[in-house]
Amino acid sequence: DKIHAAVGFGVFKMNIDTDTQFAFSKPIGDFVKANPRAFEFQIDPDDGTPYKKLYDPRSWGKAAEEGMAARVVEACQNLSSTGHTLGA
Repeated sequence: DKIHAAVGFGVFKMNIDTDTQFAFSKPIGDFVKANPRAFEFQIDPDDGTPYKKLYDPRSWGKAAEEGMAARVVEACQNLSSTGHTLGA
């Protein structure tokens, strides 16, 4: 609500760097917490199953990218810039 009010008063720039960093990092932390053994061992010491698919950056990186992208979309909506381009 405060953001919409500020935009109404002519604010057109909002620094979201910290928010986007957090939005990128949080899903990584969540992924590591959900799969702790994969980040402690390369192979399951109990049954020999490899954990490669879990610690591969493509698996947790996708969640991080999606988190950051969602935050950027939210910022664009807050600033009423969705669907607009810089040049025309």
